[in-house]
Amino acid sequence: MKNWNWFHDHFSPSEIHLHGYSESISSLTTDFQAIEIIRSPVYGKMVIIDGDVQSTERDEYIYHETLVHPAFIAHPNPETIYLAGGGEGATLREILKHKSVKSVIKCDIDVKAIQLFMEVLPEWHQNSFFDNRVTLLHEDARVNLENQKNNSFDIIVSDLTEPTEGGPSQKLFSNEFFKICYQKLKPDGFICLQASLLQINSYEMHASILKTMQETFPIVRSLITFVPSFDTTWGFAIGSKSIDPLDIVPGEINKRIEERLTSKTKFYDGISHGSLFSISKDIGSLLSANGRVIEDNKPFTLKKKKDIV
Repeated sequence: MKNWNWFHDHFSPSEIHLHGYSESISSLTTDFQAIEIIRSPVYGKMVIIDGDVQSTERDEYIYHETLVHPAFIAHPNPETIYLAGGGEGATLREILKHKSVKSVIKCDIDVKAIQLFMEVLPEWHQNSFFDNRVTLLHEDARVNLENQKNNSFDIIVSDLTEPTEGGPSQKLFSNEFFKICYQKLKPDGFICLQASLLQINSYEMHASILKTMQETFPIVRSLITFVPSFDTTWGFAIGSKSIDPLDIVPGEINKRIEERLTSKTKFYDGISHGSLFSISKDIGSLLSANGRVIEDNKPFTLKKKKDIV
């Protein structure tokens, strides 16, 4: 029997999920995060950030297509895009599939991480970093976005790590941040973001993100899907100034996918669009009854996990 190395993914003090891996590919600690890239016989390359499974070669498309396409397909003509985070380049890859996109500002504070991902994760970024429509910036995304002109963007995409205590993302989930995003979006603009775990045992952060977005955006929708390597359902959120992504029928979604995208999706289509917004009764009850408005001086803060290997 193979003697695997084991990565322990700590869900709680009493719940640990194990991943066997055959090789440690890269290890890097930057000023902002600890990154491990390992090779799994099940998921291929796995990206681990601060003790969390962040992305895997086998199933990253589920996460990234869910994050990007529902908002982009709902928008009538997404041209100008702001991407906060999205280090591995796969979110950028999915954005650039849309023929209408003319410019993307990708702002990620961790230049060392980006350099590592460029080198080690070509399966993820597929050279999207080098597309002539892309401007790469290595700054605090909140400060940079605040300095952009109002009504500049059709869609803002937030693909950030969770707001761990003292981490770079802590103030990019707050009421103040979402108000900045609203100001920078055009009248038919969207914001779409990863919005943490969403299951019966861990939903409080997602509920708080929704309640915070609802302080600013007239239309806020929660999305949910199962990501196998996360071993749980994961939450996403869309905020809109004027367009409800639920108003588009499956046939129209498939038509827009065919007309607008340069390559086929693996996961997302007209049927899956509707299922992503289908929140079960138990989860819906938890979301409506819980959560609080996140503010700069009252953050929703996670503790960092211990070192992973």
